[in-house]
Amino acid sequence: MDDGKYLEKKELSRICDQFMKQMNLKDRQAIAFVHRDKAHKHIHLYVNRIDFNGQAYNDSFIGKRSQLAAEKVAEKMQLTTVKQVQWEKQHNLSAIRTEIKRRHELTMQQFKPRTFQDYIKGMETNGVKVIPSINKANKLQGFRFEFDKYNLKASEVHRSMTGGNIGKSLASGKSMSSFLKENTQLKLAGKTVELSTGMAKAIAKQVIKKIISKGMDAGMGF
Repeated sequence: MDDGKYLEKKELSRICDQFMKQMNLKDRQAIAFVHRDKAHKHIHLYVNRIDFNGQAYNDSFIGKRSQLAAEKVAEKMQLTTVKQVQWEKQHNLSAIRTEIKRRHELTMQQFKPRTFQDYIKGMETNGVKVIPSINKANKLQGFRFEFDKYNLKASEVHRSMTGGNIGKSLASGKSMSSFLKENTQLKLAGKTVELSTGMAKAIAKQVIKKIISKGMDAGMGF
């Protein structure tokens, strides 16, 4: 949110005044601090719960009421609200997910990768950085995808893009021994890693299922 970059003392003071008015916090001691320790400038407002007449403030549902009051102040001062930022982020994220998946499908069709290394290289050619997730046992668990300043887990992009599912696509039409020969020892992120047990099992299961399916189609008995 960039609004804070351009707000000076006068505008920041007005925000506090308007917020206290919305919350019916007049006639109370209050002090505000402007913080710049994060990416966005923000205000910490401390208000005495007891007013000058000794009456205590009713703080029921204070969180929700504060949120609504802040939104009203932002609307009045033509500032961007948190709700707007969240909506825009979600809207943009949806488009980013779709685009990463499109480039994934393009990579699979265009380069027909045989190994995870081929896949990573193909995705990089198509503008998406694939970051391997490697556990402490030095085994590949899955991937993250970096595109247009977004860094997402594979499952956040699409279910078909998890490490196991990508492996299943790479293994399509091959024997398990052939696939493992090409993918057991992988040079990723500057180190040699192996497939995690879970990923290897998921891929093997898919390969065996396809072999059985082909056998049944050919009229073989089991």
